[in-house]
Amino acid sequence: MGKIISIVNRKGGVGKTTLTLGLADTLIAEKPFKAANPVVLVVDLDPQGSLTRALLYDRKEGATQKNLRDVFEKGQTFSEILKDRVDGRNRPWNEFLRHGVGPVGKHYSMLANNANAWNVERDAIKLVGESITKNAVSNILKDLASDFSYVLVDAPPGQTVVAEGAIQASDLVLCPTSPDYLSYWGLESFDDYLKDICADGKGPPARFVFTKFKKKVPRYDPQDKVHDLVYAFKAPDRYVTLLREAGEKSNGPDPSVSMPFDPKLVTRLEGAPTASRQWPWAKMYTPDTQRALLRLVSAIKGELERGEPHQPHSDARAANRTNGNRAGRSAQIAG
Repeated sequence: MGKIISIVNRKGGVGKTTLTLGLADTLIAEKPFKAANPVVLVVDLDPQGSLTRALLYDRKEGATQKNLRDVFEKGQTFSEILKDRVDGRNRPWNEFLRHGVGPVGKHYSMLANNANAWNVERDAIKLVGESITKNAVSNILKDLASDFSYVLVDAPPGQTVVAEGAIQASDLVLCPTSPDYLSYWGLESFDDYLKDICADGKGPPARFVFTKFKKKVPRYDPQDKVHDLVYAFKAPDRYVTLLREAGEKSNGPDPSVSMPFDPKLVTRLEGAPTASRQWPWAKMYTPDTQRALLRLVSAIKGELERGEPHQPHSDARAANRTNGNRAGRSAQIAG
């Protein structure tokens, strides 16, 4: 059984997609791909489809974008698999995946997404209720994890039923946040939100990861203050705590893992310079970002090794909002 890692924050623009891409690229770069042992699957749960476009966009094609059109025309999207499960058809999940994406030797797979996911989520909630829709999302991700070592989920911003389903299915939740007060001010309520939806004590561990962290300057820098404030988030009072690197480096004064501010990451989101050629991991990121990504992977593996096996979440609040006449469809989706 593979590990499900969801990258979640209710605020947009904090680096969820960039962190998902960097983690996928690094995991596949350090473990060579074998066809019989799929390693990484990235799942785009955001209807804006930023991750989908970053992986399929071809700079030479302009507005044509054959790969994007092909995925949408074939229905290889999260919105289509969710609709399939809610309707009780249960087609093989592999029909919805796109293989051979990513610029590192084209060695990982993707479940894409598009704007239709907003409508599919809304319709699913109307048809079967929040609890059953969440269970459908969780079961989709668990099915995918049965064949991949890592399932990386780029969650939508805001507070959605789909995001909650992903969180409750996860083995680890990463909460990227940029070191500024606009990002920090919503973190306490976000912490309360995660405690609420994981209230039965069976939710996954959740860890903050700083993104867009700039090198220190010899004067007061607000990001240092924000870092100190987030560093103070500690269990059991807080559900989310700062991700820290395992091993010897964790004994230093600051064992937290931060992704540097790196203009080259913007280029990464625009796709490979030449779509038909490999784009080696070592050339994709600056040395500072490479070091940060390796520390990130080390810290995540440490968290996963320490974590308890994930157990199904029981959402009594949402179940109470679900009409009794939907129970029959619940049994179909749960399978």
